Amino acid sequence: MKRLSILLALFLVASSMFAQQITQQEVNQQLKDLPFESFAITIPTFPDLTYNIADRGSIGDGVFKNTEIINNAIQECFKAGGGQVIVPPGIYLTGPITMASHVNLHLDAGSVILFSADLEDYDLVYSSSGNASMPSLISGSDLEDVAITGEGVINGNGDKWRPIKQEKRTEKQWKALKKKGGEFSADGKIWFPRKGTQAAIELKKTLKTSKMTKEEWDKVRLILRSYTLNVENTNNMLVEGITLMNSPHITNMLRGIDGLVMHDVKILNEWWYQNADGLDISRCRNVLLYNCTVNTGDDGICMKSSGKKEGQFRLENIVIKDCKVYHGHGGFVVGSNTDGGMNNIYVKNLTCSLTDIGLRFKSDVTRGGKVTNLFIEDVYMTDLLGGAISFNLNYKDNAAIPVHADESKFLAPRFDGIHFKNIYCYGAEQACIIGGVDANLNVKNVSFENVLLQTKKGFEAIESEGVSLDNVQVMAEEGPAFLLKNTTHFSFQNMKAIDGKGVLVQGEETEGLTLGKSEMNIDNFEFLDGADPKSVVVK
Repeated sequence: MKRLSILLALFLVASSMFAQQITQQEVNQQLKDLPFESFAITIPTFPDLTYNIADRGSIGDGVFKNTEIINNAIQECFKAGGGQVIVPPGIYLTGPITMASHVNLHLDAGSVILFSADLEDYDLVYSSSGNASMPSLISGSDLEDVAITGEGVINGNGDKWRPIKQEKRTEKQWKALKKKGGEFSADGKIWFPRKGTQAAIELKKTLKTSKMTKEEWDKVRLILRSYTLNVENTNNMLVEGITLMNSPHITNMLRGIDGLVMHDVKILNEWWYQNADGLDISRCRNVLLYNCTVNTGDDGICMKSSGKKEGQFRLENIVIKDCKVYHGHGGFVVGSNTDGGMNNIYVKNLTCSLTDIGLRFKSDVTRGGKVTNLFIEDVYMTDLLGGAISFNLNYKDNAAIPVHADESKFLAPRFDGIHFKNIYCYGAEQACIIGGVDANLNVKNVSFENVLLQTKKGFEAIESEGVSLDNVQVMAEEGPAFLLKNTTHFSFQNMKAIDGKGVLVQGEETEGLTLGKSEMNIDNFEFLDGADPKSVVVK
């Protein structure tokens, strides 16, 4: 309880700071001196015209529905050539909001956009393939120059939509859910806020998604949930200063954006929220994510890339600086969708506290692609529940409402060219696990420089190739500091002394190990399961 109070205090301090509007000069400065070729982002500017929703009959009492008023103001602003749509102080209940080009939706301090919990306010959206989804709470596509700014709050009202797993609640909290209505899953381990959800899940199992009619989609709509912010295929977007909270599903899903700046954005979701990713950047290019704070129930800052185009990287040129992640399944995350490819990602000055995993890389054989040129430096992690650094190339979702991958696809993940520098962790279950499952699923060419990890378990490299350690210290409470299994071309350089047999080498396929100038020596190595001591070359 004390730890949670400290966390909330830190979050409130971060959230209460005045949101200084980022300038083009500052954006230019943040994109200098990158470890790959620099790129430019032009932040959108808007005409000096304002459209205050209060002047159009809005009522900020949390009861009156302002859907039509807000959307009409955005359209009026767009048709006039652009400007700012102002949301003044108050609680503005609304249904889905659709953004438009050349519009800045600006939330004044004291304003709350609260999304409706009424099903009738959300008409299903159908894709060209006939698949249905709930409309996102704030959405837009094929836009130019768009922004959401200010010091206000966007509340997704997600507790009216999200399932809750019993394992994530105390006994008292679980009993309290029964008083809220809703229903429980057949095994009693998941609570759904709306009656009929379990029947919809069972019905969906009997239907083939690609052949479902609109009537059938309507019958299973209770299993669908909205993203809070979902903007797609847009040039030049700014999100700044706002707080997004209580999301029904993923909080931010920004896809296909060229020229995105997110500055001083706060995500406030409870740790037990199901599938509530914080900041998801998907198949975007030329992105600056700067000085943002995330507390959530799933991945914190997450890179995704889907829809492979031959010879292209669909996620490219991403800079993430000065961000903080508290609760979340991962602090900085890559995947699980990597099939569109990723190139040129730079993460600098990231802090993670109370996160499940600090730096998390995940994919599998149905959604893999090449991930290369990742540079992660100046990362500070404390009190992690899982590992400091984790690669999982056989990742499977554990959603409350199952999503089935297409097992007929074989898209092997390839993590090749990832660089860690100045990484520090105080308190985690494991220092690092890196490697694949077999020869088709492996991790290559990963470097670690100036790393200190104080953890329960050590550093494992399995079925990996081309891993280099330079001044890496692993202080493990149990087991060896380093475990290498069927690993090739693994090098140690400038290593500090370790006690006893601190390096365990296993497997007949292990070869090409190098021990360079270090306080550590060959006596610290132990060889088992066919590993050959001759596999280590001392220089």
